[in-house]
Amino acid sequence: MISLTSLLFIGNIFRFLFGILWAILIIYTLLDLFKSDKPTNTKLLWLIVILIAPVFGSIVYIVLGKTNRI
Repeated sequence: MISLTSLLFIGNIFRFLFGILWAILIIYTLLDLFKSDKPTNTKLLWLIVILIAPVFGSIVYIVLGKTNRI
């Protein structure tokens, strides 16, 4: 039988791993944004979106922002 301590330990490991993945996603997105050849005002707009909603903003930038549709 699994004890409560084991479950809490496993939960903490998953929380730590998701935190690492979250940080990598945001850092990757910001580096890609600053290396892009977009105009400064577009970069500023994307930066605000990413900083206000980090995970959602990063995913939207990767899906829509890498193409020059916006």
